[in-house]
Amino acid sequence: MLHLIESAFPTARQIRLSMSAPPLTPPTMQEVHVWQWDLDACGGEFDRHRDMLSMQEHERAGNFRFELHRRRYVTGRGKLRQILGRYLALPAQAVALEYGSEGKPFCTNQPVGWRICFNLSHSENTAALAVSGGFEVGIDVEQIRPIEESMPLQVFSSREREQFDALPPSEQQTVFFETWARKEASLKALGTGFILPPEHFEFDLSDHGDTMPRFVGGAADEASHWRVRALSPGPACAGAVAARQTGWSVIHMN
Repeated sequence: MLHLIESAFPTARQIRLSMSAPPLTPPTMQEVHVWQWDLDACGGEFDRHRDMLSMQEHERAGNFRFELHRRRYVTGRGKLRQILGRYLALPAQAVALEYGSEGKPFCTNQPVGWRICFNLSHSENTAALAVSGGFEVGIDVEQIRPIEESMPLQVFSSREREQFDALPPSEQQTVFFETWARKEASLKALGTGFILPPEHFEFDLSDHGDTMPRFVGGAADEASHWRVRALSPGPACAGAVAARQTGWSVIHMN
């Protein structure tokens, strides 16, 4: 697992590059700010985003085998730092990140009394960032693609599999990735990813759009504390934002 502290000493050029956009007001306890962007469409800003990265991020970027994946990683991390820097009134390269025991990043140099939480997801060229104030949040985007035969067995509980198998074949692909995004976002809100089994969060597959789990860890009472909001990142992409918090809404940012 990663346990990194990012460098907090940007150059004068990096400060100029990072502070050109206006500052942002952090989300309230009733909001989750969601940012979405096309990683490939941001290719013209690649050099700018690369200048925002820490030494460790540069090293990780260098480990990618394919240039397309390296460029998408650099663009995603640079944009993440750029946005967080606007909330914190810091240059992007000065945003200090550490990683939890399961790899979820968090910011360590926030103003006294602040607790900005965030989560980043990407699938192919689609990226999405969720930013919340005061509670953990998870986000996931999934390109809709052919379903491997073993995937429903790995993702669904037995009750979900019964619902899935009863669906018309024309609906199965969309419902599968809609549910996958809900589960992944919920697990990321816990900070565990798929350390916990996917069936830890069980959903009613007949529900579409905003919803809540039917069970969490087998308990309906725990499920009542959760809310999952649907995203529409693109015509061939499913997405969801999740938090163990009620009464919040998604605010789409740009």
